[in-house]
Amino acid sequence: MNDLGANILAVMENSNLGKMSVHVLNKQTRDMGIDLDNMTEKDVSTLIQQLRDILPFFLGDEARDVLAKIRRYSDNEMAVV
Repeated sequence: MNDLGANILAVMENSNLGKMSVHVLNKQTRDMGIDLDNMTEKDVSTLIQQLRDILPFFLGDEARDVLAKIRRYSDNEMAVV
């Protein structure tokens, strides 16, 4: 996992998702064809769109805050969350 992926994982781990974050992140990136070892800022924008549907299931209202923190790592900080 490159630094960008590690940063996103850290944001997720600091939420109520905790240790389960690594599994959620691995599953979602794999499903989307994103390589965590070579993740780019553009990939983050794409990943956010997927996580918007998934994270509320696990985090409820906290999902919005987590997505906002992840968005800081995207190439388009104006992405709708």
